[in-house]
Amino acid sequence: MKPTRYLSVKEVAAILNISIKTVYKKLAIIPGYFNLGGMHFFDEEELRTGLKQLATKPNKTTSKFHHTRDKHGLMN
Repeated sequence: MKPTRYLSVKEVAAILNISIKTVYKKLAIIPGYFNLGGMHFFDEEELRTGLKQLATKPNKTTSKFHHTRDKHGLMN
């Protein structure tokens, strides 16, 4: 069994290509997050699995966006 790897906020920021400040702002929606004694950690496997699920999940706002921009039905 492979040992679980826990990532720091800095490592997650590098993976997501966002600032550390943004990671702190988005803690509630970034998968695999937990707080231990005031320190923030991310379970690497949960993070990557959760991100893959989010990436493949249909986005409701995207479909609405296409409908509002496609007034003439040319994008179908």
